[in-house]
Amino acid sequence: MEFPSLGERCNMAVCQQLDLLPILCSYCQKHFCKAHFQPFDHSCPSYNDSSSKLSETPSPEMHVCSLVNCSTKELIHMSCSFCDLHFCLQHRHQVDHQCSKLEKPVEKMAQTAELVKQIQLKNMGKKACRGGKSEKLSAKVQLMKLKQNSTGVNELPAEERVYFSVQTPLQVQVAVFVSKFWSMGKCIDYIASASKTANFNNIAGKPHLNLFSPAGDCLSEQKDITIAELMEEEVLFNGQSVVMKYVD
Repeated sequence: MEFPSLGERCNMAVCQQLDLLPILCSYCQKHFCKAHFQPFDHSCPSYNDSSSKLSETPSPEMHVCSLVNCSTKELIHMSCSFCDLHFCLQHRHQVDHQCSKLEKPVEKMAQTAELVKQIQLKNMGKKACRGGKSEKLSAKVQLMKLKQNSTGVNELPAEERVYFSVQTPLQVQVAVFVSKFWSMGKCIDYIASASKTANFNNIAGKPHLNLFSPAGDCLSEQKDITIAELMEEEVLFNGQSVVMKYVD
């Protein structure tokens, strides 16, 4: 009674209580006591209006999963980048929704294996080509050195001579020259004699000598083929390094 201007009276008709700390309703902008400040406690007309407006607002569009027997709805449309159909989070992957555009792993692996095989064959061809050119170039470089310190039959004309750097079965390196018209067998016999290597090529049941490339490839199984023929086929090069070893 001493401070009539202090505080506000509750706007609730049946209350009218003087409240020193009244609460303002955010809907109707009127003051109420702590017992009636809630919109439903004082039947706030503004609150009811706002609720009706909310109910009138259309609900957002929901997207139903395209997978059979799945009724999950999503707010965001998530289409499969392969079949263009929408699926929920659980079924968004190709495997999960059994996508019609899904490639079978077996077919994909077979295609990959075939591609790798083709690449390998292509690279093998290039490698062999590079190896032959490299060996031929190396032989040309080495030929000048071999001409200075090789041993051979001095009566052979210079145009017939073919030079080799030979590694013997005893790991001894010898430089020799032979005639390009000699057979493979005669060439082996001469190199064995010049390097003092035991030769059993004419004895049955004994290991025979043969010539190999540094990579381990046999130059020829035919002992009657000539050195000139092997050079024409680019199996041998003048100035080449070869390995002589025993074979059963």
